[in-house]
Amino acid sequence: MTPRCICLLILSLAFPGASVSAEELAPASARGWFENPTRSRGLLGSTALPLHAGEGFVGQQALFATVAEVGLSERVSVHLATATPFQLVYGDTAFSLMGGIKMSTPLTEKLHLAFGMQGGTYDSDFPGSQGLHNAVAAYGTLTYGTADANLSLTVQPIYVWARDDNGGLMVLPLVGGFLRVGEHWGITGEVAISPVPAMSDAFAFATAGARFMGPLWSVDLGILAGTQLQHQDTPAFVPGASFLYHWR
Repeated sequence: MTPRCICLLILSLAFPGASVSAEELAPASARGWFENPTRSRGLLGSTALPLHAGEGFVGQQALFATVAEVGLSERVSVHLATATPFQLVYGDTAFSLMGGIKMSTPLTEKLHLAFGMQGGTYDSDFPGSQGLHNAVAAYGTLTYGTADANLSLTVQPIYVWARDDNGGLMVLPLVGGFLRVGEHWGITGEVAISPVPAMSDAFAFATAGARFMGPLWSVDLGILAGTQLQHQDTPAFVPGASFLYHWR
């Protein structure tokens, strides 16, 4: 079964009535569509597909983080993210910054492997934020498919520590997929389950949404669900949106 069909099967569970014809499953280039500018990322995570040299994007992801990424070459990209503008709405103490690097290589025509490192700091007096925290992570991502239909598996050990705290390790496996249904839109989703407790509770979430895009822009509208959001057994559902400008 091709990754397009697998994506459609999984994501159609979240979008009843979604369907696609054999003609729509043809490669985007065969239909004269523009290249998918969002191919390197999911709703929250990333894929192993690379940006081109000089290609990049900047904008708001999940309304919470201001993000930017640029391709240094056909295989290497760097990224930055901060939640400081969002944090300033809720408190006087507000600073966050994360940076990282991703290296991607094709294993076959449709199989890509990426690995990278990232780290940063978060400080806030917002209730429940627990003050200053630091984190470093290494990750590996395997993506099968094309820019318009793909499945990705990411494994990311994350070490988090705070002031006067020895810290703890969280392992975050993430499975995600994307299916481009039309030239300007597609459906996407991700599921993360950690077998290792993080700061206090086990961490698990799922996202699903629709992506609208043009050659130089993209908009994601989705929902994140997870029991850790309310620290109880019943799931919590949080809507989110991302607005990104792309350049080539």
